[in-house]
Amino acid sequence: MRFPGRLLLAPFLGGMLLLAAPGAWAAEPKAFVEPKTTVDEVTGAIMSPVCPGKLLHDCPSAEGAQLRELVRRKVVAGETKEQIVRYFVDVYGISVLPQPPAEGFLLTAWLLPLAGLIAGFGVVIVMVRAWTARGRARRERPAEKEEAGAGGGEDPLEDRLRRELKDFGN
Repeated sequence: MRFPGRLLLAPFLGGMLLLAAPGAWAAEPKAFVEPKTTVDEVTGAIMSPVCPGKLLHDCPSAEGAQLRELVRRKVVAGETKEQIVRYFVDVYGISVLPQPPAEGFLLTAWLLPLAGLIAGFGVVIVMVRAWTARGRARRERPAEKEEAGAGGGEDPLEDRLRRELKDFGN
Protein backbone atom coordinates (compact mmCIF):
# COMPACT_ATOMS: atom_id res chain seq x y z
CA MET A 1 0.00 0.00 0.00
CA ARG A 2 2.85 2.31 0.64
CA PHE A 3 4.31 2.10 -2.88
CA PRO A 4 1.29 3.55 -4.80
CA GLY A 5 1.15 6.51 -2.43
CA ARG A 6 4.67 7.51 -3.38
CA LEU A 7 3.83 7.24 -7.05
CA LEU A 8 0.96 9.65 -6.62
CA LEU A 9 3.12 12.06 -4.65
CA ALA A 10 5.96 12.26 -7.23
CA PRO A 11 4.07 14.30 -9.92
CA PHE A 12 2.82 16.67 -7.27
CA LEU A 13 6.38 17.35 -6.02
CA GLY A 14 7.66 17.78 -9.58
CA GLY A 15 4.94 20.34 -10.28
CA MET A 16 5.82 22.22 -7.11
CA LEU A 17 9.47 22.43 -8.20
CA LEU A 18 8.47 23.85 -11.59
CA LEU A 19 6.24 26.44 -9.97
CA ALA A 20 8.95 27.42 -7.49
CA ALA A 21 11.40 28.34 -10.30
CA PRO A 22 9.29 29.45 -13.28
CA GLY A 23 12.18 31.07 -15.21
CA ALA A 24 14.51 28.08 -14.88
CA TRP A 25 12.58 25.79 -17.22
CA ALA A 26 11.64 28.51 -19.74
CA ALA A 27 15.09 29.89 -20.53
CA GLU A 28 17.74 27.93 -22.37
CA PRO A 29 20.81 27.31 -20.18
CA LYS A 30 23.83 29.36 -21.21
CA ALA A 31 26.09 26.29 -20.99
CA PHE A 32 24.52 24.93 -24.18
CA VAL A 33 25.01 28.11 -26.21
CA GLU A 34 28.20 27.82 -28.27
CA PRO A 35 30.33 30.94 -28.54
CA LYS A 36 30.55 32.49 -31.99
CA THR A 37 33.75 31.57 -33.80
CA THR A 38 35.73 34.55 -35.07
CA VAL A 39 38.16 34.75 -37.99
CA ASP A 40 40.92 36.17 -35.76
CA GLU A 41 40.49 33.32 -33.31
CA VAL A 42 40.89 30.69 -36.04
CA THR A 43 43.72 32.40 -37.95
CA GLY A 44 45.56 32.84 -34.65
CA ALA A 45 45.37 29.09 -34.03
CA ILE A 46 46.78 27.97 -37.41
CA MET A 47 50.35 28.24 -38.66
CA SER A 48 50.58 29.59 -42.18
CA PRO A 49 51.49 26.90 -44.74
CA VAL A 50 52.93 29.61 -47.05
CA CYS A 51 54.85 31.76 -44.50
CA PRO A 52 57.07 29.44 -42.44
CA GLY A 53 57.16 30.24 -38.74
CA LYS A 54 54.22 32.66 -38.81
CA LEU A 55 50.61 32.32 -37.81
CA LEU A 56 48.09 32.61 -40.63
CA HIS A 57 46.91 35.81 -38.95
CA ASP A 58 50.37 37.40 -39.41
CA CYS A 59 51.25 36.09 -42.89
CA PRO A 60 51.78 39.04 -45.27
CA SER A 61 51.70 37.08 -48.55
CA ALA A 62 48.86 37.03 -51.08
CA GLU A 63 48.40 33.30 -50.51
CA GLY A 64 47.98 34.02 -46.81
CA ALA A 65 45.27 36.55 -47.62
CA GLN A 66 43.49 33.91 -49.72
CA LEU A 67 43.65 31.42 -46.86
CA ARG A 68 42.29 34.02 -44.43
CA GLU A 69 39.42 34.62 -46.87
CA LEU A 70 38.78 30.87 -46.93
CA VAL A 71 38.65 30.88 -43.13
CA ARG A 72 36.27 33.85 -43.21
CA ARG A 73 33.94 31.97 -45.58
CA LYS A 74 33.99 28.89 -43.35
CA VAL A 75 33.19 31.00 -40.28
CA VAL A 76 30.28 32.67 -42.10
CA ALA A 77 29.06 29.20 -43.13
CA GLY A 78 28.85 28.35 -39.42
CA GLU A 79 31.79 25.99 -39.00
CA THR A 80 33.45 25.81 -35.60
CA LYS A 81 37.10 26.51 -34.88
CA GLU A 82 37.80 22.78 -34.44
CA GLN A 83 36.22 21.95 -37.81
CA ILE A 84 38.25 24.61 -39.63
CA VAL A 85 41.50 23.57 -37.94
CA ARG A 86 40.76 19.93 -38.79
CA TYR A 87 40.19 20.96 -42.45
CA PHE A 88 43.59 22.70 -42.58
CA VAL A 89 45.30 19.70 -40.94
CA ASP A 90 43.68 17.38 -43.50
CA VAL A 91 44.81 19.56 -46.42
CA TYR A 92 48.26 20.78 -45.25
CA GLY A 93 49.26 18.25 -42.58
CA ILE A 94 50.04 18.66 -38.90
CA SER A 95 52.64 21.34 -39.66
CA VAL A 96 49.83 23.92 -39.52
CA LEU A 97 49.34 23.25 -35.81
CA PRO A 98 51.26 25.67 -33.57
CA GLN A 99 51.95 22.83 -31.10
CA PRO A 100 52.58 19.20 -31.99
CA PRO A 101 49.82 16.87 -30.80
CA ALA A 102 50.76 14.91 -27.67
CA GLU A 103 50.33 11.48 -29.23
CA GLY A 104 52.46 8.81 -30.88
CA PHE A 105 55.97 9.72 -31.98
CA LEU A 106 55.21 13.44 -31.58
CA LEU A 107 54.93 12.84 -27.85
CA THR A 108 58.74 12.94 -27.81
CA ALA A 109 58.55 16.66 -28.60
CA TRP A 110 56.89 17.08 -25.20
CA LEU A 111 58.92 14.50 -23.25
CA LEU A 112 62.47 15.25 -24.44
CA PRO A 113 62.65 18.74 -22.88
CA LEU A 114 61.35 17.30 -19.63
CA ALA A 115 63.93 14.51 -19.73
CA GLY A 116 66.65 17.10 -20.47
CA LEU A 117 65.61 19.17 -17.44
CA ILE A 118 65.65 16.14 -15.17
CA ALA A 119 69.07 15.07 -16.49
CA GLY A 120 70.37 18.62 -16.02
CA PHE A 121 69.18 18.69 -12.41
CA GLY A 122 70.88 15.32 -11.87
CA VAL A 123 74.18 16.65 -13.24
CA VAL A 124 73.94 19.74 -11.02
CA ILE A 125 73.31 17.59 -7.94
CA VAL A 126 76.29 15.34 -8.72
CA MET A 127 78.56 18.35 -9.31
CA VAL A 128 77.48 20.08 -6.09
CA ARG A 129 78.17 16.92 -4.11
CA ALA A 130 81.61 16.60 -5.70
CA TRP A 131 82.42 20.25 -4.96
CA THR A 132 81.34 19.96 -1.34
CA ALA A 133 83.37 16.76 -0.90
CA ARG A 134 86.42 18.50 -2.41
CA GLY A 135 85.89 21.45 -0.05
CA ARG A 136 85.76 19.12 2.96
CA ALA A 137 88.98 17.45 1.83
CA ARG A 138 90.71 20.85 1.52
CA ARG A 139 89.61 21.82 5.01
CA GLU A 140 91.06 18.59 6.43
CA ARG A 141 94.46 18.89 4.65
CA PRO A 142 95.75 22.04 6.41
CA ALA A 143 95.24 20.33 9.76
CA GLU A 144 97.35 17.40 8.53
CA LYS A 145 100.10 19.76 7.27
CA GLU A 146 100.26 21.58 10.60
CA GLU A 147 100.70 18.25 12.34
CA ALA A 148 103.50 17.25 9.94
CA GLY A 149 105.47 20.42 10.71
CA ALA A 150 106.75 23.35 8.70
CA GLY A 151 109.36 21.62 6.54
CA GLY A 152 108.95 18.86 4.01
CA GLY A 153 105.80 20.22 2.40
CA GLU A 154 104.51 18.77 -0.80
CA ASP A 155 104.30 22.11 -2.60
CA PRO A 156 107.73 23.16 -3.99
CA LEU A 157 106.64 26.79 -4.44
CA GLU A 158 105.60 27.00 -0.82
CA ASP A 159 108.93 25.52 0.26
CA ARG A 160 110.82 28.02 -1.89
CA LEU A 161 108.79 30.91 -0.43
CA ARG A 162 109.63 29.81 3.09
CA ARG A 163 113.37 29.51 2.27
CA GLU A 164 113.45 32.95 0.67
CA LEU A 165 111.59 34.54 3.57
CA LYS A 166 113.98 32.85 5.96
CA ASP A 167 117.01 34.14 3.97
CA PHE A 168 115.49 37.61 3.73
CA GLY A 169 115.18 37.83 7.49
CA ASN A 170 118.96 37.11 7.99
